[in-house]
Amino acid sequence: MPLSGKVIEEGTITLSGASSGAHSFSASFSTTPNVILSVNNTGGGFAVTAVVSSVSTTSFSIETSASMTGEIQFRAVGS
Repeated sequence: MPLSGKVIEEGTITLSGASSGAHSFSASFSTTPNVILSVNNTGGGFAVTAVVSSVSTTSFSIETSASMTGEIQFRAVGS
């Protein structure tokens, strides 16, 4: 899938005993981007899932299935 003309932002949200977080984009999206998440739970031996709870052209919020300590890596792709 070609990414010509697409805007991409990647980064990390760090959580410490929390079950939600947010990120404000530094990239300028003219349309609401698609956001993909990956969870790295370093604070326990249990599986945690993360979902995007809201997204706009300027920011997005996430919620996890349990409080966690670790990182949520993301990639936002839009135009």
